[in-house]
Amino acid sequence: MENTWAARDLPVLDAIVKYLDDAAGAAFPELRDIAEIANVDVTDAGKAALALESDALITLGKTAGGLGTWYVKTVTGDARRLVGQWPTAEQFVDEVAQRLSDAADAEADPERRGKLRELASSAGDVARNVFVDVTSAVISKQMGV
Repeated sequence: MENTWAARDLPVLDAIVKYLDDAAGAAFPELRDIAEIANVDVTDAGKAALALESDALITLGKTAGGLGTWYVKTVTGDARRLVGQWPTAEQFVDEVAQRLSDAADAEADPERRGKLRELASSAGDVARNVFVDVTSAVISKQMGV
């Protein structure tokens, strides 16, 4: 079986997320529009949309018209994370660790600099798994997941 994620499904998902974000709730993208944005044909956009819907990444509206008139009603937070619009817990932890490290570099007080470096190291090393779990839970709760 052919892997369709990188060549078809991800570009279609990315186009869907961008379209919905740009439209800000004012319109639902039809698959013919998504196909054009993603630079794939409508049949491939339809196949991708069905695959994305089967993994609960999008909600698809199917019309009596042709495949090109099917439309996307919603995308999930997971869809937004997959295309990089929202951070994963791991990306968030990496960003926090980097900012702590930057703060340590800019800190004049040696004691505070040492504490910041220790915290940055902990976020990046031993405590990373715990920090990711906690951060993931907080993000999920904030998103209502």
